[in-house]
Amino acid sequence: MTAMMSLGRRLRQRFADDQIDFSSLPLLKTLQCEGPLRLSVLATRLELDASTVSRHVRHLEDRGLLVRADDPEDRRASRVTVSERGKACLEEAARTRRAMIASVLDHWSDDDREQLRVLLTRFQGDLSSSQSLRENT
Repeated sequence: MTAMMSLGRRLRQRFADDQIDFSSLPLLKTLQCEGPLRLSVLATRLELDASTVSRHVRHLEDRGLLVRADDPEDRRASRVTVSERGKACLEEAARTRRAMIASVLDHWSDDDREQLRVLLTRFQGDLSSSQSLRENT
């Protein structure tokens, strides 16, 4: 548990060139992958409270990282998507973290890196299954 907490802190650490807070990365990445979404759908995808997502979206929109448009299916609602500036910031943050991880794993053998990938994937899947089981009971 200590190792996972330390890893999480290290990956969330702000880097010198970061233009966005780490807590915004999942929101931006979800929108980049899934396209324009209503806030309620985004909150569900992120498993966060709608008010939390709304605050994040407003902050990112104010900084020009997100854009809001009318929902074509319901003009009373809106959808948000990542702006070009947001995409550039997201890519830079990902590039910085990939470079850090690559430098750490550089001296690892291909087999060790593959074993890490397999075990982390398995662990994440088991955690997700465990969470689903708890929610259904």
